[in-house]
Amino acid sequence: MDNKKRLAYAIIRFLHHQLRHGGLSSDAQESLEVAIQCLETAFGVTVEDHDLALPQTLPEIFEAAAAGKEVPQDLRSPERTPPSEEDSAEAERLKTEGNEQMKVENFEAAVHFYGKAIELNPANAVYFCNRAAAYSKLGNYTGAVQDCERAICIDPSYSKAYGR
Repeated sequence: MDNKKRLAYAIIRFLHHQLRHGGLSSDAQESLEVAIQCLETAFGVTVEDHDLALPQTLPEIFEAAAAGKEVPQDLRSPERTPPSEEDSAEAERLKTEGNEQMKVENFEAAVHFYGKAIELNPANAVYFCNRAAAYSKLGNYTGAVQDCERAICIDPSYSKAYGR
């Protein structure tokens, strides 16, 4: 049932995002609200169940699947293995390089470096929040919001993600 709950949670998060940012009619919004309530009741989950979150959003998983890319192992299994010491060190190096690119206003490169850090350690909220800053500078506000939401799912007390 755990994977079903994770899927229901991912759908509920997607629907909440559509309510906030989808530009829907009031009838459509009401329909989504009912759908959310039904899913929450049927699966016993709410949008507050952050422990069910995956490192990627449902649209990102769908886009990867539609493009024929393999879904990362950490999305197929609820147990995430912590990164090795080498991967953690490399992720930190990539984050630092992303920070350097932000300083010189090379925001596309910063997104790239933060993304590579996330691939190595998807459980680090700072990497998502930093990438959100780079996305914001590029005008990709949807990407920025999604990364901040993921950072908050990883660390609900990370205030910078709420502010960003």
